[in-house]
Amino acid sequence: MFLQEAGMSIFTREELEKHNGREGNRSYVAVNGEVYDVSASPMWEDGDHMGQHRAGMDLTEALFSAPHGKEVFEQFQKVGTLAPREAVPDDAPRRIPPPWVSMLLSIHSHPIMSHFPQAFFVFAPLFLVLFYATGVRSFERTAYHLLCCGFLMAFPSAATGFIHWWYKYAGRSRPVFKLKIVLSAVLLPASGLVFAFHTASRTLPPDSINWALLLLYVLMIPLVLWLGRAGGLIVFNAKGR
Repeated sequence: MFLQEAGMSIFTREELEKHNGREGNRSYVAVNGEVYDVSASPMWEDGDHMGQHRAGMDLTEALFSAPHGKEVFEQFQKVGTLAPREAVPDDAPRRIPPPWVSMLLSIHSHPIMSHFPQAFFVFAPLFLVLFYATGVRSFERTAYHLLCCGFLMAFPSAATGFIHWWYKYAGRSRPVFKLKIVLSAVLLPASGLVFAFHTASRTLPPDSINWALLLLYVLMIPLVLWLGRAGGLIVFNAKGR
């Protein structure tokens, strides 16, 4: 529920998210702490703005890269203000990153590292399917090599993810962080298992499908997609703040 103060609605972020333009809800967006009703705009049909932004969100940071300024929103009715983010408790640990960590944070090392295993684990099973469909031996080797690269790159991806969580987000206990930690803890041994299984199998015969190995390859896809979605929630929906 949103709060009432001096005749002006003060929206919590949870309340703002409900005004997403879907299922009959109005489309509200927040900019610089002010909440606007953009429901009447054809640019926000069903709460979607050009496939890039959704209603029900705080777009303050996104406005910096937009081709327009806040004046665009001032054309619409202001319906309230956005409650400040929950402050980190005073007794929360203050983590001052060492110089090398500051450098990793400044170059966004975790998004860079995480894109590699995501791509490798998605394309590896596709090449294995191509191998069984065509019998071309190079497809099987490509699938194996992609899997190897994904397995190796998953370690720096997990390490930089922990660094970002520990310093940038103060190690906060949010459901989305817990989800990423669990999924990473599953991905590392799971990909290692698939790598060991394929290595032990040596070269695969194209005329006899190894269903167990193929299933393990395919299971990597939803795992990394789930991880990627969790990262998107942190970055774009500010779930980690």
